[in-house]
Amino acid sequence: MRHHEGMTEQSLAPGESSDYADESSAERVAIMVYAAITLLGVIAASSLKQFATDEPELIAAAVGASLAVALAHGWAAIMAHRLVHRSMMSRKEILAQVAIAGNLLAVTAIAVGTIAGGQVIGLEFPETVLLVQSVLIALLFLIGFFGSRWAGASWTRALGWGVLDAGIGVGILLVKILVGG
Repeated sequence: MRHHEGMTEQSLAPGESSDYADESSAERVAIMVYAAITLLGVIAASSLKQFATDEPELIAAAVGASLAVALAHGWAAIMAHRLVHRSMMSRKEILAQVAIAGNLLAVTAIAVGTIAGGQVIGLEFPETVLLVQSVLIALLFLIGFFGSRWAGASWTRALGWGVLDAGIGVGILLVKILVGG
């Protein structure tokens, strides 16, 4: 089923492509959501358990976690392709994986920029932690909201998806607080 004005695309037959998404679009969105949720957890755990007690340590924890996720995702994609297809990825497939990693690193850059910005404007460490967590939750909302609108959802439904995605981020923080502090 194709996307038409005012209608949403419900499903595609195997091998059928949509007129608005390439093969790796879903993976790029998924990695951004995964990165935001992972960074929320890392930042909450690092600050609550005082593994990170200042902004440079928090940046190191966020970057370290993101590089580990990028490496794990990239290697898993290569390994899965090799095992399933019994061949190495093509240049196009490798470049798609690089783009996916780029989206993960973009979320990391947003987090790192927020942490550095909090430090520059003179926020105390706990305030900087709260700021970066708020930015990551807002990012989850924006991905859910605008992603839903892009896919053809109504404004109301898109708002619901945005709130649900942000709520998952808030839930991650609540679990970290309840378990860790």
